[in-house]
Amino acid sequence: MTISSAVAKAVWDRAEGLCEGIRDGARCYSSVQLGKHHIIHRGMGGRKGRAKKESDSMENLQLLCERCHRESLLLR
Repeated sequence: MTISSAVAKAVWDRAEGLCEGIRDGARCYSSVQLGKHHIIHRGMGGRKGRAKKESDSMENLQLLCERCHRESLLLR
């Protein structure tokens, strides 16, 4: 995954360094083991050209703790 440092910083700043996941109807707010997560995965058409650029955009990324990330993958 190659996300520009500017986009990575913008995602971190938007999330204020906290998980953006939703758990039990409310924002998670965890700060444990955070990572950037593609909302629409590259494997769903975002591998090349414009689709890749949009895939790695701030709008398609969110900061998730390990638990929220695992739960988001189970929902797909």
